[in-house]
Formats: sequence, structure tokens, C-alpha cells
Amino acid sequence: MIHARLTAAALCGIALLLALPARAQAVPASASAQAPAAAVPAPRATDAALPDQALAMRAIQALPEVRRKAAEFDAARARADMRSIGNQEAQVTWIPQDRRVQDGTHYREWELDINKSVRWPNKYLLDTRIGQLGVEAARLGFEDSHHAGARLLLMQWSAWLRAGSDAAVSARIATLIEQERAMVARRVHAGDAAQKDLLAADAALAEARASAIEAGLAEQSARRTLAATFPTLPLPQRVPRVENPPALAGAAAQWQARIVDVSHEIGMARSTAEQREVEARRARADRVPDPVVGVRVLSDLGGREKVYGVILGLPLGFRYRGAQAAEAGAQAQAAAQDLSLVTREVHLSAAQVVTQAEALHALWRQRALAQTAATASLEKTRRAYALGEAGISEVLLAAQGASKADQAAGRAAVDALYAVERVAVDAHARWHRHAEAAHDGADHDADASPAGNAGAVKLPTLGE
Repeated sequence: MIHARLTAAALCGIALLLALPARAQAVPASASAQAPAAAVPAPRATDAALPDQALAMRAIQALPEVRRKAAEFDAARARADMRSIGNQEAQVTWIPQDRRVQDGTHYREWELDINKSVRWPNKYLLDTRIGQLGVEAARLGFEDSHHAGARLLLMQWSAWLRAGSDAAVSARIATLIEQERAMVARRVHAGDAAQKDLLAADAALAEARASAIEAGLAEQSARRTLAATFPTLPLPQRVPRVENPPALAGAAAQWQARIVDVSHEIGMARSTAEQREVEARRARADRVPDPVVGVRVLSDLGGREKVYGVILGLPLGFRYRGAQAAEAGAQAQAAAQDLSLVTREVHLSAAQVVTQAEALHALWRQRALAQTAATASLEKTRRAYALGEAGISEVLLAAQGASKADQAAGRAAVDALYAVERVAVDAHARWHRHAEAAHDGADHDADASPAGNAGAVKLPTLGE
């Protein structure tokens, strides 16, 4: 009777040990709180030359790069669940056997072993935290893919605007040269101009038409590239024209601070560095191996002997575990240096894009002044030619100067718009969830699977 009670008590103790990880997992570790990001600058109205916010967001979310990161985010959450659950599965061993003795007696015997590795509670907490940080890094990677998609859209859309501006200028110059050629032809017919003037006008017209064809092909190529990359984004029939690009509102230092504050690259590097540090702590904790506990039941001599036992085991291999801890510690130091490197690069990039936005707007203003002066010079030269005070070569030279000035001004306007919008995109004030929430006040579910809906990807909320 005493033996039976001791056996029952041992079995109860083993059951409690086996249940420890399951009970601990019912209380997940809380995620670390993040410092709130600086307030998003109030987004100004979208420029008429840019796509609508809702259409742009839909096109960016449909990118395969974004959907791939959404799938990786789901995979990271699955890995976090795996770490929280642990791989300490129970093992059942059933050993049936026959015993034959010399006198011919035959006994059927069996042995049943049930054992399980039990994870220490501190290891469970570390594993849970590693999983949380992995999810955070994957979520920020998903966010960064959306940000990269916004950059790509802005770059390809601006390339289309620039090509369209060149095509429009080339077409206008070809029309102008055609008008000049008609005027020269009339004067030649009237005997007021030499035949060589008509030949010069024909050559200039052919060159202008060739330039218009080349510019048109470039515009069509840019349009095809944009349509292929963002097939869900409707494109207007005519290329929008940038009339008056906006200047960068606010102080440059504030924009730089904002870009750094919301940087996904820094967030990913920070989460990865912390994850490597926790993994190093986990490796150091693993130098104390997890015990193996279980029960053992034997039936010998055809059931006439019953044996009940408790299994207690401890894996060996301390030198290998020490080397693992040293390797994990080195990885943590490398990740910390990666964070410093990424932070430095983001600071430099933020300063460059803000400075470029201010400089390119100033450049456009000068290009616009040069365009006005070149146009006025062309008009005066044309009037002088009509009065016989200037030759056709002077008119064609003035037209060439006006063409270059017009083209440079058009490109400068597009570049200025691109630079300002690049700052807005990097600051999450354009084509980003924050900007979208500012428009419609919509809340976003951080727990929703980004890849769960093939029609519309839900973005996790930054900072939760």
C-alpha cells in the first residue's frame, strides 16, 4: 500500500512537471512599448500632376514585393508561435518482449516509457521575447516594402512626367519651326528670301520632327514601364503637366528629424539587434540543459511483477553549449554595429533629400526665369525677321535656345516636384498609412494578416 501511494505521488509530480510549460504559455510576455513617433506633418493636398492617394495606395499594396513581405510577416508570426510552444514534445516508448526460460516457460512482458524535456521558465520567457522581436522586425520589413513601393511609384511617375514634358516641348518646337518654314517659303516665293534660307528651314524642321519622334517614344516607354509595374493604377490619356511645383514647407531640420524618427530601416535594425541580444542570453541560459522527466512502467513474468519508475535525465555537452553562447554573443555585437551603421545612413539620406528638395526648387525658379527670357528673345527675333532686320539663321538659333530653355524648365519643374514629394514619402506624409488615416480617420488592425486578403492588403499599425 505504501509503495502504491509513493508511486501515485511520483506520477502526480511528473504530470505537474509536464504541465509547467503549458501553464506558463498561457501568460504571454508583454511586447515592449515603443516611443511614439513625432507628429506626422499635415499633408497638403495632392498635386494635380500626381496620382490620387487612394489609387496610389491600392497600386502600391498590389506590388508583389509588398505581398511577399506580407507573407514573410505571417511566417514570422508562425515562428513566434513555434518558439512560444517549444519543441519539447513528449515521447512514448512501447517495448513488447518475450521471456523464455530453460524449463520452457514462456512469459509475455512489456515496458512503457513516457518522457519529455521540460524547458526552464526563464528560457520560455526568452523564447517568447525572441519571437516577439522577430515579428516586430518582419512587420517593419513589410512596412519598409510599402515605403519602397511608394518611392518606386514616385520615381517612375516622375520619369513619365519628365518624358511627357520633353515630348510636349519637342512637339511645340516642331510646330514653331514648321510655322517658320512656311514663312520662309512665302518669302522665297515672293523673292524676299534666298533659297538657302528655305533649305536651312527644312533642315531645322526635319531635326525638330526627329526630336519630337524620339521624345514621343521615350514618353511611351516611360508610360509602359509605369503601367507594367503598377497595373492597377489608371493613367490619364495625356501626361499631366507640372505648372508650379511647391516649395518644401516648414523647417528643414524638422523634416530631417521626422524622416529619421519614422525610419523603418532603423526600426528593423533595432529590433534585430535586440533580438540577437536576447538570443545571446538564451544561448547562455542553454548552458544549463533542460531536464528530461517521465515515468516508466514494466510488466514482467507475464504480469506477475509490476515495476513503476520515474525517469530523470540531464543532457551533457557543456563545451558545445558554451561555444554556442560565444557565437550568439558575437552575433549580437555585430547586430549592434549594424544598427549604428543604418542609423548613420538614414541620417545622411534624410539630410540629402531635404537639402535636394530646397535646392531643386531654387533651380527651377532660375530655369523658369531663363525660359521666360529665351521665349522673349525668340519673339523679338521672329519679329525682326518678319521686318527683314534679321536672318533665318538667327531665328533658328533663337528657337534652339528657347527649346533648350523650355526643356530645362520643364525638367526642373518635375525634379522639384519629385524632390518635395520624396521628402513627404520618406516622412510618411504621402502614400502611406499615416497619410491615409489623416484623410479618412480609418483605424488599421495590427493583428490582421497582411497576406490574408488577396484583394486588399491590410497594413499593420506602426507603433503598436
